Amino acid sequence: MKCVSFAGMILVLSLTSFAVSEAFGQTVSGSAVRDIVAAYIKNTLPRSLETSLEFEDLRPSYGVGYKKCRLVVSSVNSVTMKGLVTFLVRAHAVGREKGFTQVIPVTVKIRTFQKVLVSTQTINPHSVISRDEVTTVRTETTDINNPVLNLGQLDGKWTTQWIQSGKPLTFSMFARKPLIKQGEAITIIFRTKNITVSDQGSALQDGRMGDVINVANEYRQSLRARVIGKGEVLLVN
Repeated sequence: MKCVSFAGMILVLSLTSFAVSEAFGQTVSGSAVRDIVAAYIKNTLPRSLETSLEFEDLRPSYGVGYKKCRLVVSSVNSVTMKGLVTFLVRAHAVGREKGFTQVIPVTVKIRTFQKVLVSTQTINPHSVISRDEVTTVRTETTDINNPVLNLGQLDGKWTTQWIQSGKPLTFSMFARKPLIKQGEAITIIFRTKNITVSDQGSALQDGRMGDVINVANEYRQSLRARVIGKGEVLLVN
């Protein structure tokens, strides 16, 4: 928790909400409400994220019905905290044991901007992205979910779809790259408490670490086995 002061107010910031205490004379200005919500957003979002805030239908002032109040801010309809988000500013009467005097709904359009990876050419499915296929571009990400920010985030992943040139990359376009590919020669391991036996075979489908896939032994019998490493599977019951 930390404290921040501005415009004669004292903000007490926490992970979920923060409060402002001030003698309002039974009203609070729209600019004060705006500043409180803006500070909440800044405290909640990552510091590296560039944002632009557009407040909708903000009044010049709001009646709170009590001379001194404590304002508590929370968001009500957003997990990602971008796009149109409604916040509730609750004015709790100081000195009273129960309830609050007023709830002020505030709608804000939160626009976000980031440097993201963008494809420089058409990329095929089942491809591992290389450095010469992408570039970094600053763009608005308000309507882009989970953008990829750097190549390091794609380690061990490959594409699951066609990606057009100029398209921002998102994590929904990728999956973990299989350790075993269909038709690939593999080692099939049978293990008990006292015995470990290995045999050669082939994969009948792609498999990632931990996946249970169909495999065939050298006699072409179909078996079920769990992927335990590159080119290795362990028979399961």
